[in-house]
Amino acid sequence: MVDKCEYGYIRNQKKINMIWLFVFVLIGIAIFVCGYLLTKTRANIFTVIAVLMVLPAAKRVVALVVMVPRKGVDRDRYEKVSQASGGGILFTDYVFTSSEKIMHLDFLLIKNGNVLGVTASSRQDVDYMKKYLADSVHKAASEFHTKVFDSDEEMLRHLDRLTQVEAEEERTEKVREYLHSLAV
Repeated sequence: MVDKCEYGYIRNQKKINMIWLFVFVLIGIAIFVCGYLLTKTRANIFTVIAVLMVLPAAKRVVALVVMVPRKGVDRDRYEKVSQASGGGILFTDYVFTSSEKIMHLDFLLIKNGNVLGVTASSRQDVDYMKKYLADSVHKAASEFHTKVFDSDEEMLRHLDRLTQVEAEEERTEKVREYLHSLAV
């Protein structure tokens, strides 16, 4: 199983949610049919239970609505950025939400007191995302700097210019945990 913020997460979540949705629908139908065959009427407890199967199925539908428009990073891009990250904490296929919007970054790198991101090609309000991400990082560690780029190359050029000053490991871990908790 692929954990959130790891390579292949979006693709994996789409598959898992589709399978679970299909399973819940089949279970609901099976319960309804069994109840109908046993009682010869639709008005029975089995129908109620079958209708309740809509609840977990609806949860999977919502997860699919969030993930289907998103595309994961291809292997070549991931390898290139992963090698260039030089020991930083790299999140991939980073989908996160606010109370207003669903946002998606291809990469999110935590290194040397910085949080660097690369926007995904999906349509989204990039200015809102940058502000939301910067505010979120500031809550976890006010001394960290946040910058979001439009392409991998921009981030890699910026990464080459970063100073090699190490941030406190405890603060870096706090930022990592906080950003991981924001991910869907």
